[in-house]
Amino acid sequence: MRIRTDRTKVVRQSLKRRDVDTLICLNLDTLRLLGRGGRPHQPPHPARLRDAYLAYALPLGWKRMTEHDTDLTVGYLRALERTGLTPGTINARRSAARALHRALRWAGVLQADPFGDTPRVADPTDPWSRRDAYTREDIAAPMAVADPDEQLMLLLGAHGALRMSEMLSLTWDRVELDRRRMTVTGKGRKTARAHLSGPVHAALTDVPEDSRTGYVLPWRSPKSIRMLLRALCTLAGVTYERRQVHGLRHAAATMLLEQTGDIYIVSRHLRHSTVGTTQVYAKMRPERLTEALDDWE
Repeated sequence: MRIRTDRTKVVRQSLKRRDVDTLICLNLDTLRLLGRGGRPHQPPHPARLRDAYLAYALPLGWKRMTEHDTDLTVGYLRALERTGLTPGTINARRSAARALHRALRWAGVLQADPFGDTPRVADPTDPWSRRDAYTREDIAAPMAVADPDEQLMLLLGAHGALRMSEMLSLTWDRVELDRRRMTVTGKGRKTARAHLSGPVHAALTDVPEDSRTGYVLPWRSPKSIRMLLRALCTLAGVTYERRQVHGLRHAAATMLLEQTGDIYIVSRHLRHSTVGTTQVYAKMRPERLTEALDDWE
């Protein structure tokens, strides 16, 4: 009880003094201690997003952050909208601010969840059109100009359907070439097995055995992967914008759906919990709809 009282006192003083550093540390500690399912995890939002919310909220009066003040939270979202940010970016900042309020509840200075009653910003864009998928030709072109490590990165995304963080964290001890599968740690530190396509299996097998230690890919920074893929796309004459690295995962969904015609197989390969999420990833070519309607009796 004494620990809780001291914690509440420190946080209240930090709010009064507008001590952003202490409040950010509180938020990070809460996220690590109270991860999903009781598991500690790294914070999902950059500190600058929480810092931006504090820069907005604290000048309006620190006590408002200790109350169920939806005028404050809705006002924050409206202020972000006026800057011209996209709905997706605004909702990411909403999530970061809500995580900070969760930390305040943990510290005992807030009992309610004002962001819980503050709806997300609606995005008028269809979910499946927010990011384009690379086509088979778009994947083949950079593959032709890439070295073996770069080809493996492309295949892990466009065939293995790995997210960028999953590519970077994949280690050789989690790759089972004989069983043609790999163990992947994804969102929320969920662990799942992913099957290797023929090209991915071949690329991994081509790596010399004495080099199959540590991480599968030589790059450790997300920025390196982004710059690398952008450079490969530029060299191959392929559009990178509106696709980025995550577009490789969309490509995996789209190509597998075209090949199998089974959205459930695609969902399993992408390790989605619902088929509805998979439908956002698997892009159907407009020609398929035209052909279907032309043949409709």
